[in-house]
Amino acid sequence: MLRFALLFLAVLALPVRAATVNDLYQTQVALIGSDQQADQAAREQGLANVLVKISGNTDILNNSAIKAAITNSGRYISQFGYSQVDGQRALDLSFDKNQIKQLLIQSKASIWKDQRPNILVWMVDSDGQQRNILWDQSTNALVNDTKQAADSRGLPLTFPVGDITDATAVNVSDLWGNFIDPIAAASHRYHANGLLLVKAQQQPDGTVNLNWQFYPQQPSKIATAETQPITGTASGTLAQTSTQMINKVTDYLANKYAVALGGVAGGKVNIEVDNIQSTEDFFALEKMLNNLTTVGSANAMRIKGNSVIFQLNLQGSEQAFRQEISHDNQVSQAQSAVAFAADPVPTPAVAPASATTTASAVTATTPSSVTPLTVSPQNIYDWNS
Repeated sequence: MLRFALLFLAVLALPVRAATVNDLYQTQVALIGSDQQADQAAREQGLANVLVKISGNTDILNNSAIKAAITNSGRYISQFGYSQVDGQRALDLSFDKNQIKQLLIQSKASIWKDQRPNILVWMVDSDGQQRNILWDQSTNALVNDTKQAADSRGLPLTFPVGDITDATAVNVSDLWGNFIDPIAAASHRYHANGLLLVKAQQQPDGTVNLNWQFYPQQPSKIATAETQPITGTASGTLAQTSTQMINKVTDYLANKYAVALGGVAGGKVNIEVDNIQSTEDFFALEKMLNNLTTVGSANAMRIKGNSVIFQLNLQGSEQAFRQEISHDNQVSQAQSAVAFAADPVPTPAVAPASATTTASAVTATTPSSVTPLTVSPQNIYDWNS
């Protein structure tokens, strides 16, 4: 009980760095028809939807192994039910997390874990006569279409609430003119990991032109960022343009954060983490390691002072592990460090068969070597408490 209590306290103490996407393995698909064929088509579409969300890659549906799995979608479904959406019957599906993960590993695909960057969206809509900021509860269809597009890709979005604090912190001209300082200041309260600035121009024929800039940094850092924002344009219906925009943003983030688990796994690897100052730090570190996509399990092997060595059972390559852990702000790779000398585990000696055993035989049966718990320099990290 003490362990779980300490773990709970440690988790509460952690700063919010990303949003947790809770519905990656769930989807809802409209039923086109009422026969068994329509039901099967919805199940296949549901699996395709979930695989795109979890992998972060729309091209995964071209993978031959994935195509075969989709035709046999039933084996991956853990729960299903029926509902109504806008008067149309729909199939609600939940998929088995472990089965999906094994499928992606076997398909040499990628997995993007449920801790994902939360993107703040500032959006201005222009009809040619006036410009308006679109808030979270706006009835403008572009807001809803953008949210739906993001949900289909598993991308957390936050729209400003539009209260008095927002209204006095930033105005339309700031957003339309890309004035970064007031935008960054107004964004601070939302603790986002990135910022998407969107300008929509409604056309007489009912279509819309979108012009957008995506800043993949925390809003407080965009004014001093050395890299330029990712920009794009899209034209068409509201649904088409919002989907194109969200796909571009999500593809960029997935390319950065999703981890490939295919190929040869790294087996076991030892890492050392220094600057563990408390029991809460230890439990938070253990939780973080076990939540990594590339880690099957993490076991503490040695503790000495403020340092701990964990042995990790990897489900991906060691390179993929290092890529994934490099994106976690709770740890940073040590610039100059030497692993502490871990106590070796001796091999028990074998008693001689008789008193006449020769010297060479005795040498062979005594523990001439031990297996120390070693850590390579590139696997030494500092805990950022």
